[in-house]
Amino acid sequence: MIRVLFLTESFHPVLGGGETHVRQLGADLVAHGHRATVVTRRGEASWPAEDEIDGVRVRRVPPAGPGRIGKYLMVPGALRALAREAPGHDVIVVRSTRVLGVPGLVAARALGRPVILQPEVNGELSGEAFTWGWSRGRGLDPVVRRLVAVRNRWLRDADAFVAMSSRIREEMVEAGIAAERVALIHHGVDTARFRPAEPGERKGLRRSLGLPGGVLAVFTGRLLRGKGLETLLAAFEALASARPDVHLVLVGSGEGQALSVEEDLRADVRARGLDDRVVFAGRRDAVESYLRAGDVFVFPSVFEALGISLVEAAACGLPAVASRTGGIVDVVEEGRSGFLVTPGQARELASALASLVSDASRREAMGDRARRIALAHFDERDAAVRYRALFRHVSVRR
Repeated sequence: MIRVLFLTESFHPVLGGGETHVRQLGADLVAHGHRATVVTRRGEASWPAEDEIDGVRVRRVPPAGPGRIGKYLMVPGALRALAREAPGHDVIVVRSTRVLGVPGLVAARALGRPVILQPEVNGELSGEAFTWGWSRGRGLDPVVRRLVAVRNRWLRDADAFVAMSSRIREEMVEAGIAAERVALIHHGVDTARFRPAEPGERKGLRRSLGLPGGVLAVFTGRLLRGKGLETLLAAFEALASARPDVHLVLVGSGEGQALSVEEDLRADVRARGLDDRVVFAGRRDAVESYLRAGDVFVFPSVFEALGISLVEAAACGLPAVASRTGGIVDVVEEGRSGFLVTPGQARELASALASLVSDASRREAMGDRARRIALAHFDERDAAVRYRALFRHVSVRR
């Protein structure tokens, strides 16, 4: 039996790609007779400090409440929980190197436990992730990069590393980590749950979900700054004026998140006169129903490690228009399963959307290719097998 402890900034009930990934991986370990524990932040005071989800033990530490500062304030509590839990585990997986990387690594070493580091986003090892979104980021960049380079010398002491995208793997190698120590394992999805709609099923789904007819462009994910949603609304306004049959569905919420832009988006929709063309579906656990009801997936992120939402859409057979950034390029084959556009360029985004909206046969062909890519490279069962092998290898070697 392998006993794995995940140290991560956030976990269920937060809905996000990283949170979903850890939940899936923990549940898979339990299903195969192993043990999994998650130490994370107690984002809301109403969440229990101790919990069990899908057989995975969850230990939540303070402080509660939104805000970036909370991720740093959780470190003392996380280290205390780690000290209590580590003796009963064989491997510690530290998710995200920005906040928990060095503290988690040092604590695990003191406790005599092997460590696997897994960056949450691209830019963590290069330093770019620390200045993204700062108005003074350009001036601070050289200083930040020097500090990150010093920190990376500590991080290189980990026993193994996992990169969810080829870009993150490149950053690790550039940071001085030997290539053979980095496992490239894409996040996977349940390709049986996320599957294309059967013939005639799409109309029924739309009726049950209260969605309009015509052509539906769908986005799923948290409504946060950095997801490119402001650019999406500008692009959709241009598209909507030429195509009255097109609607945009935003599945997700920014509620309780420090970087939420949900209220700004709602105000922008009203200001642009798009109230009857844009649907705010809110937070949904069963996002697959919305994906299977849609025609095109749109993912305009400015900064994205991989984009589990994009993988889910591909598994549902949706062609995508997505930003050419981070790990997105690992999922979308340009011109074959979708189109890649420059982040932040509304005109380019609108043009790519228009080309798919106006051509049903092209959508079908690209959607078929997206589904094949998901089956070949992003099936969660394949990823789980590789993770279990990695955990076993690290625990035995140590």
